[in-house]
Amino acid sequence: MPKDDPGYSGIGRASWYGADFHGRRTANGEIFSANAITAAHPTLPLPSYVRVTNTDNGRSMIVRVNDRGPYVSGRIIDLSYRAAAMLGYVNGGSANVKVDYVGKAPLNGDDTRALVASYNGPAYDAGNVRVASAGQSSRSLVGMTTNFFSSLFSYAETTPEQVDAGIGTAHAAANAMASRSDALQQWAASVDADRRSIQLGLGVYSNRDNAIILAEKFAVLGAVDEKTVSFNGHPATQLTLTRLKPGVDRQDALDLARQLGLSDIVLY
Repeated sequence: MPKDDPGYSGIGRASWYGADFHGRRTANGEIFSANAITAAHPTLPLPSYVRVTNTDNGRSMIVRVNDRGPYVSGRIIDLSYRAAAMLGYVNGGSANVKVDYVGKAPLNGDDTRALVASYNGPAYDAGNVRVASAGQSSRSLVGMTTNFFSSLFSYAETTPEQVDAGIGTAHAAANAMASRSDALQQWAASVDADRRSIQLGLGVYSNRDNAIILAEKFAVLGAVDEKTVSFNGHPATQLTLTRLKPGVDRQDALDLARQLGLSDIVLY
């Protein structure tokens, strides 16, 4: 259940939002932008700040928690596409992370600049923005409070024209959705097409009831294709997992198959 937990610190796996959510409202009514520095957490206050450290590569940064999730077993947080890219795990789909509560976040305004500035790790190019390390330890940055952000950056309402074009915002996401932007559609296709497409053969089942039970279990992770085939001269059902839901990666599917004792699955 949602709760105020100032001392929260958690260790687990993090995934990231797919393009399906770009431009939609989050659990606290904000507009989700894949280019903003945001996250979904099951219980922390909305909105609030947490420092997320990718323990696989040492990168860390503060993100704005403004949504609920993730809903996949074993996940403790979902990050936006941009936050996951900065922490270096977009291509892998998920990463081992440590999440530390920083404080409550202001309700209004755009804090993207402040959050980008909190990045701690090797310098790299993020689109049009050159990102450099904050040069501070994770411990010191975990102690940053809402007052720090309020004093460093203004939270006055901004118009889309006032926002740096190199830093995507919720304003831009909402405008793109309203106009059915071609650029948005191209972005959505390029980001998710390869990562969420999968061909995982789950087997052929002569017992229709068994096939339905298994299909329902894997439907939690994505789309299961059912095809009628012939097996030993009798009709049977062939199951294939063909597309993953946002926040799910291939390892999740393989892990579930192992948990269910499926030893003959095939990943094409």
